[in-house]
Amino acid sequence: MKTQQEIENFFTPLANNRPYLKVAAEGFAGSGKTYTCVNFAIGLHKDIKSTKPIVCFDTERALKALKPLFDKSGIQVLVRESRSLADLVKTIDYCESGVADILLIDSITHVWEAYLENYKAEKKRSFIQFQDWGVLKPLWKRQFSDKLVMSKLHILFTGRAGYEYDNELNEATGKKELMKSGIKMKVEGETEYEPDIVFLMERQKEFKDGKQVITRSCSILKDRTTMIDGMEFINPSYKDFKPAVKVLLNGTSKDLDVTPEAKDEFATMEDNYDKSRKQRDIALEEIQGILTQLFPGQTSKEKKLKVDILERVFLTRSWKAIEIMPIGGLMNGVATLEKFKTDVSKLLKDASVEGVEPETETILALLDEVEPDGAGNDLELLYGDIKQ
Repeated sequence: MKTQQEIENFFTPLANNRPYLKVAAEGFAGSGKTYTCVNFAIGLHKDIKSTKPIVCFDTERALKALKPLFDKSGIQVLVRESRSLADLVKTIDYCESGVADILLIDSITHVWEAYLENYKAEKKRSFIQFQDWGVLKPLWKRQFSDKLVMSKLHILFTGRAGYEYDNELNEATGKKELMKSGIKMKVEGETEYEPDIVFLMERQKEFKDGKQVITRSCSILKDRTTMIDGMEFINPSYKDFKPAVKVLLNGTSKDLDVTPEAKDEFATMEDNYDKSRKQRDIALEEIQGILTQLFPGQTSKEKKLKVDILERVFLTRSWKAIEIMPIGGLMNGVATLEKFKTDVSKLLKDASVEGVEPETETILALLDEVEPDGAGNDLELLYGDIKQ
């Protein structure tokens, strides 16, 4: 049982130790997301009584049109015009060094698109392949998303909206059709869920008294505080967001006290992984070697026979499926094939002396007679969790 002192030393009372706003605005062109974020940044600057400039990461060179808003508020603005993720990372670093308290990114969509284009250019490809996402997403998360969440800055960013599509049943035709099912931000999938507040801007047009009236509606898609979650505002101002902002700013900044992972544990895990990978490679080579030794030819009959043998031993005809099996299943398969090899070698030798060719069924019957070491019939062993 832990002592009260040990408990108090390890845990801390729940508190807001990250009082920095992270806000995202999404919407189609002309919806008012940039205008709303600029007004939000100005209101926040006054609210926290900042004496520093607001920094804008401008990907469209469009913020110049809103310069009068900043001028009217008397706030200095510093701009970095770029679409480079590397430049954005540097901008955040500059701000955190003391240059600014507030950073506005307009828009993150262009940074994401440029990031993908740069990757394709580096790999000399015209499109992103499935396996590329295993590189692109973790790198984006490490360089931007994690930095966004942990940064001691108030960060607002805009993103272009795009439609989500799903296959839905058309009751009129009885067939499934691709239909619009929602709106999402054009950026890496998890990015728009990182901020504390996310809102959707939409341009609305209606006629009143014979005149066209255009308004911008703001739908709160996410609010961690729940103070304004789900609400809708017309031509929103900073005061509309203030109930949530007040809660999010109510705290004291404190660095996380994280116990580092033991380096020797990582080293042990890496050593075990390397050993397991080598064992796997050896086992796969042994399997191929045994089959090639017994049936070195490339006739269609021999090729089919080798596939039939693999299916009997490993319950699959796919070599790729065999490659990802647990090491235990592979080793037992090798042991089974070694016993089979002894019997088949004798059969082939006797058949050669007699000048006959053994039937496929006769060869496979020898495999059926081999007492398996667990690889032949143990599905849990073959397809269990791969922990190596």
